[in-house]
Amino acid sequence: MKRFLIVLLLSLTIFGFSIEKKECRPACDCLKKFAYSKSICHKKHHTELSYLHMNFFEDGLEYAQVVSEDEKVFRNEQKFNPGVRLTIGFPLSILSPIERYLDLTWTYIKMKRASTTGDRGTIYALFLPPFFLASTKASATLSGNFNTVDLTISKPYHVSKFYISKPSIGIRAAIIDQKYRITYHIAQLQSNIRAKNDYYGIGIKAGYLADFIINSNYSFYAKANFALLYGRVDLSQKTPGDINSLLQYTIKEKTRTVQPNTEIAFGVSFDRNLTNHIDKLSIKVGYEFLQFWDQLQLKRLMSQDPTAVKTVSRNNLKFNGLVFSILIDF
Repeated sequence: MKRFLIVLLLSLTIFGFSIEKKECRPACDCLKKFAYSKSICHKKHHTELSYLHMNFFEDGLEYAQVVSEDEKVFRNEQKFNPGVRLTIGFPLSILSPIERYLDLTWTYIKMKRASTTGDRGTIYALFLPPFFLASTKASATLSGNFNTVDLTISKPYHVSKFYISKPSIGIRAAIIDQKYRITYHIAQLQSNIRAKNDYYGIGIKAGYLADFIINSNYSFYAKANFALLYGRVDLSQKTPGDINSLLQYTIKEKTRTVQPNTEIAFGVSFDRNLTNHIDKLSIKVGYEFLQFWDQLQLKRLMSQDPTAVKTVSRNNLKFNGLVFSILIDF
């Protein structure tokens, strides 16, 4: 009987501590704010505004081949185009800080590039029927808009005093519209090709953010996101055929497929705790990479028959550039 009472007392003690720890668990990291060099808990909500200074590359845009040099020519007048990213986040429970947050993020990047071959003698026009007429000069311009909207749920963890882990999961929607215009100079005339490559997609997204704390104000961050989107590409590609009727063709196609995309970024962050209505201010400077696989669906003609076409190869869309961010915790 005495042994039974001892076992019962120990069981009740362990159970009591377990209940207390479970009740404290949601707010533990917040209460230990001063035990760590950086807090992972937001007061009510947070807003992050980022300026993106991005260059973009897209495979499969080569439009001319100089015969004498036996090489493809695509001289890019590449510029770093502007972009913006806005994130608004809320705790899932305002009354009890459970350290889970719902973030809504919108990203926009302007796409613009242009190139020309100049007068190069004989040039094969890669987007016209082959072996028909040779061009002496060619040029191309591309413009477009890149938009993504992410809705994610994240939960930060204090792995150690100097390391914060933050996994996330959610959904991503993307709208990418592109306009591509190519001009070939043939026999003192111009043949223009106009193409539209519009993409709409939605799917699941998973991400991970690692924050390596240097001291109470500075930290180094690295993040990676991966998404699988079910989407559709609306392609329209045509030439007026003003030089010869055999050059005239019109292609319209809608392709539905599941395609991956990824995002990788790293940089440094300066954090400062404030008072009154603003709890914390963070300033971040980083470098970011974005890649969307199999975006471009332009067609090349295999023969003088306009129905003999194939999709351009290596058609990935890639961005890279600097990111400047300001984050405010209210």
